Amino acid sequence: MKRKEVLLKDIMTKRVVTIASTISIREISKIMAREEVSGVAVIGPERGVMGIVSECDVLRHVGKKNWELLTAGEIMTPHVEAIRPETTLEEAADAMQKKHIHRLLVMGRDLSEPQMPAGNQRQRYCQTHREGQYLAAENIV
Repeated sequence: MKRKEVLLKDIMTKRVVTIASTISIREISKIMAREEVSGVAVIGPERGVMGIVSECDVLRHVGKKNWELLTAGEIMTPHVEAIRPETTLEEAADAMQKKHIHRLLVMGRDLSEPQMPAGNQRQRYCQTHREGQYLAAENIV
């Protein structure tokens, strides 16, 4: 029996937490804790996504000299992989595996123009889906 294809638009986390590139690392930590997320999208002046700050990005800098002065723009991962909502979960999992990434931003329009993310998908959900199990999508970028 063939399994029904699952589309990202049906299972993605639709609430994406966004921050300005000028937000301090201390404030980023507070936002992540308050919103219960492990990553946030960094938005530029044209309202397009500039990058992503994950818990790992924050932890990588904590304790360094003057770490509290660092901003989202300085610690973010600038390369953002984007994907369309109509993409299947299987295709998303393949893309993450091939590119060795853990997060995809789901964008609603032409991927080349500045825009706000429509949602996000994390690798853990894709891997679990492949194994025939389903988990609730997490509120993470």
